[in-house]
This record gives sequence, structure tokens and C-alpha cells, in this order.
Amino acid sequence: MSRYFTVKKLGDHWFFIDPDGNPFYSLGVDCVVCYIGQSKNRIIEKYGGDRDWFKKWASQKLKDLNDMGFNTLGAWHDKYYWSNNVPKTIELKMTKYSKKVNHVWGVGFPDVFDDSFESSVYTVMTEFFDRETGNPLKDNRSVIGYFTDNELHWWGRVGEWGKDDQGAGRNSTALVDDYIRLPHDASGKKAWVSFLRNKHKTIEELNRVWQSEYSSFEDLLWAKQYRAENSAFIADKTEFLEIIAEKYFSTTSSILNEYAPGQLNLGCRLVGVSAPDVVLKVMAKYVDVASLNFYSMKFPADYLDHVYELTQKPIMITEFSFCTGSDYGFVRNTNGAQNVIVKNQTRRAEAYEAFVTDAFNRPYMVGTHWFALYDYHSEGEGLRGNYGLYDRYDNPWQEFIAGVKRTNLMILDQMKNVKDSE
Repeated sequence: MSRYFTVKKLGDHWFFIDPDGNPFYSLGVDCVVCYIGQSKNRIIEKYGGDRDWFKKWASQKLKDLNDMGFNTLGAWHDKYYWSNNVPKTIELKMTKYSKKVNHVWGVGFPDVFDDSFESSVYTVMTEFFDRETGNPLKDNRSVIGYFTDNELHWWGRVGEWGKDDQGAGRNSTALVDDYIRLPHDASGKKAWVSFLRNKHKTIEELNRVWQSEYSSFEDLLWAKQYRAENSAFIADKTEFLEIIAEKYFSTTSSILNEYAPGQLNLGCRLVGVSAPDVVLKVMAKYVDVASLNFYSMKFPADYLDHVYELTQKPIMITEFSFCTGSDYGFVRNTNGAQNVIVKNQTRRAEAYEAFVTDAFNRPYMVGTHWFALYDYHSEGEGLRGNYGLYDRYDNPWQEFIAGVKRTNLMILDQMKNVKDSE
């Protein structure tokens, strides 16, 4: 037995192993938090309207999810749950305070060569694991593991991410273009030019390979796009992308191990099929589980077979969903919901069953986490869609939930036959 959750291959299938030595397959829900939009007052009233309304809400939701066959609190659950013994995953957002090389999805990719990157990681870890005052996460055996970040754009600001198959966007080096667009005095831009200098040694050699006519490497600091022969340029960018990935994963992994030694590194929640192969290969050296978010109508088996072949790491899908459209009042959907529109709640249940069952039958899969507890109705370009197990007023989508429960309990029943041989 281990002090914390681990991962282990039992026969041909990977599983989490809980601290008591039992095989564990993670069926989770993201965003188990009280809806903070305009309906919050109605929810408060529903749970008594007194000072204990939140505890009543939190207790009831935990019971409801358990009844549905969910066994994990996914990312972004309320901190109120940190002190209980329900298995949980935590997203740290390690690069929150780092300088960025792009600004997309309100997140942005960090300049991993700037001092603010490592500083951000340490600041975030101090916030989560305050060594002076203590923290319910410290030495918490119910934490399955930690996500270092969420949906970093490894494909760059102008790159494309796919839903099921990488296709034409496979192995994009567009993230390096974002580094190239940085000002001449930015750490990331200096690191790029330093890489070129170290690789090509002289400007004459770089000019020969690139078929260019630069006078010095200093010229490359100021330029935000280059004259360069395409294949040679892509080769250089791919090597630099590997260096970026090495810097990101080695730094976040080592600092996570300082604060949470022995606990699982669940990766950075990659988006769909967006991560170039070189990033996956570097990631495999540092994470315990590869985490990916998908908004696709079927389980992306071909791509995840490819990810496992490259990484040999167990895989968990940490966001997926299916959403209805205008027949249920969701005329305008945003983000992932746009890719997974189905006709009604029965179809949501059918899609859930197919996706989750297919995932469980893949030997490298260790869990699937549904997004999310509640529907979203943000204004403007915020999150909108029938993502929830419940609507905004805390009413369950009964037909959908019935199918979810049936699927989850089937998987949990199969797990009863899985034993750790050691």
C-alpha cells in the first residue's frame, strides 16, 4: 500500500490504486460549486435560506453524485470539500502569474524563460500549501493528484486544435511563432535567438541553411517574422518547441514534488488533439497520468491510441460533455458545447454511455470527468450551454441523469472484479 494514490497496470489495464491498495477507476464531475449567476438566491432559498444553506447544498450534492455512480470530485470543486475523504483532483493553475507569450481563452501561454514563470509556480504552490498556517490539502490522502494547468495553447495563438483527429494541424509549431513575435528584450525571444546561435554557430551557417541574408543574430531579435526556407525553419522551431516543453514540464514537476512529494502529477489538461508529438514525448518524462479535454461526439480512440503509444502513460479525460440546443432554450452555445449538440436529454444519455463505456474498455484509460455540475448562461462570449447534470435552478435533467447513473453503476460493478494481485 502507498500513502497516496498511485497508478498501476493490472494485467493489460491501467488503474489508479487508492491508498488502501484498491484498484480505482475515476468517474468524476467538474465544477461542483454552487452556481454563482443570477439564480444563486433561488438555490439559497431552496436549501433553507438560513446560515447553514451552503452546508446543506454541499452535502446534498455529494449524496446526489454518489447516487449517480460518480466517485470523484473533478477540477474546480468547492474548497469546502477539501477536508473530506472523497477522492478529488485539484487544478493548480501554476502559470497564473507568469508573463505570457499569447493571450487566448483568458489564459495565455507562459514565457517559460522569464523569471516570472518559476516565480509564478512557487507563488501558486505557496497559496495552496501554506507551510505556516497549514492546509487541508497537505498530506491529504483523498487527493488523487494535481493538474499543473488547464488547456495551455501548445498549438499557439493562431494554430488550430482538432476535435477527434489532428489532421492538417498535426505537430504545429505555431507556439514558437508566438515566441518569435515577442519584443526584442523579452526573455523568450532572447532564448529563441540564443538557441539559433548555439545550433548554427555562425550567422553565415544559419544563412546557408535558411537561404537567408542576415548580417547578425542581433537582427533576429528585432524581427517578428523571418525570411527562411520552410523545412529548415520548421525543423528549428520543432527543436525549440521541445526546449519549451522541457522547461515547462521539468519546472512544474520538480516544484510540485517539493510541495506534494509522492503525489500524482496529472499533467496540464491538454486540449483535444492539439499537442504536437514532441510535447507529448517530453511530457511523458514528467507526468504520471496524461490528462486531455475533449468535446467530440465519440470517444477519440485513434488519437488516444497514438498518445499512449508515444507516452506509455495512463490517460484520463478530464473534460467532456454533450449538450442540447434550441429545443431546450440554448439558442446560442459557446466553447465546447458547439461541437457536441444533440437533440434531447435521451440522446445526451446515449452519447454519455457510448463515450464512457468506450473509454473504460481502453486499457490505458483510468477515468473520465464530466463537465459540469450545472448549465451555464453567461452573457456575451462567456460560457453558455446545457453542460450540466442540473439546470441553473438546481433542477436535475432526469432523463439524462438516469442514463448516466445506469452507465456509471455498470462500470463500478465491473470494477468489483478487478483485484490488485500484489
